[in-house]
Parts: sequence; C-alpha cells; structure tokens
Amino acid sequence: MGGMGGGMMRVSAEKPTKLTVPCVCLEHGKKDPNPRMNYKVVPIEQVNADPRVSELCSLLGQGRIPQNTAQASAWHLANGLSWEQLAMKNRVESQYTGNIRFFSPIELQAAYQASGVISQFYSEQNNSSSRSRSDSYHDQVPPSAGSGN
Repeated sequence: MGGMGGGMMRVSAEKPTKLTVPCVCLEHGKKDPNPRMNYKVVPIEQVNADPRVSELCSLLGQGRIPQNTAQASAWHLANGLSWEQLAMKNRVESQYTGNIRFFSPIELQAAYQASGVISQFYSEQNNSSSRSRSDSYHDQVPPSAGSGN
C-alpha cells in the first residue's frame, strides 16, 4: 500500500475483493477469527465506545504501532486484562514443545507505554481541552514502537 495513491485503491461496487489489513481482537475470549467467515465492516464505536481503543486502532492502521503491541494494548484497554495476565498468556501450550507466549517482553513494554500515553492524553483532555491532538501522544508514540523482536 502507499505509493502515489496515498494508500487508496479502487474497488468496484458489489465486487468481492481481498484485502490484508492489520487488525486486533477487541473482545477477548471469543473464538479466533476464521478466513472463511464473512465479516461486516462497522464503525468501531459499535464494538467498543472507548475513545482510547479507537485511537489505538488508528495508530495501528497508520503503521505507527505493530499489530502484536496493539493487540496487548487493546486487550488491556478494551477488556481490562492486567499486564500480568497478558505476560502469562500463551499462544501455544504443548507438553512436547513447551509453551509459547503470546507477547514478547518488548511488545508488552511498548503496549504498556502506548496505553499509558493514550490514557494520559484522554485523561488530560477530559480535564482541559486546550491541547491539540498533534501536541499529544502522536508525538510521543514512536513509529513502529515495539517492533524490535
């Protein structure tokens, strides 16, 4: 994506098109998505009304935060999972090969920082509306925070 069209592409009406988009689960505990399922695109507010979650997804879509870092932040912000719970979450559990953690320590650290900056911004915004968005977390969240696996 990107290039001269600025990430835009033309999709004909009523014509199925395959897209690869970075996504996060906003409802911890539900079954994993399946590529054979049909999905409906809805405004994020229909799934989660927390503006911090919406902003986190915006950062992911802009490529400013990696998917796994955004996932840890999303489960923390949207579903209340503690950082300890996220650190102990296994992607794979096997008595033969051992457990594989869902998140690396670097991803969790970046998720903790991103969640903190976003939460602080919205906390301050509720107290004072004098700051502009560009003076806030967008300048504090480095591009691809936590991508150094």
